[in-house]
Amino acid sequence: MTSMNDATLIELSAEETYDLRRRVLRVGTPSTAVQWQGDSLDTTTHLGVSGTDTIVAISTWLKSQSPDLDRPHAGVQLRGMATDPAARGHGYGSMLLLAGIDRARRSGAHHVWANARTATLDFYIAHGFKVTSSELENAETAIPHRRILMYLRPPTDTNLLEL
Repeated sequence: MTSMNDATLIELSAEETYDLRRRVLRVGTPSTAVQWQGDSLDTTTHLGVSGTDTIVAISTWLKSQSPDLDRPHAGVQLRGMATDPAARGHGYGSMLLLAGIDRARRSGAHHVWANARTATLDFYIAHGFKVTSSELENAETAIPHRRILMYLRPPTDTNLLEL
């Protein structure tokens, strides 16, 4: 597989994310859906990491406030983050996450949030996210998730529950 030196951060169309969404995020689940609500909005950004000749990691960034906050704030939701299993362990996920967070911060967002698979929580916590919900089962995939949140500006909400 390619090295970080050969990797390039690129913007993708929604359609360019579908293959990895199908191969990584839908394996072993009852769902085959790879086109999601909000994918085609002008305010949605799809980022990828391109290796030598293929896309090895993807993520989608959608303007959306976290349901854990009690006041309206400009938020960005991370969705559909996936790395090709053959390309894991090379830092592509971190590259995508940090680039998306940086873009959200530069756009004036107050926070970034996601419904993260429980099995991936350590990755997000290591990057500064806090867990903000008890375990939730995703209705489409039957995979346990927990909501996570990262403030990009000082928190002002009083009802945020950190579990």
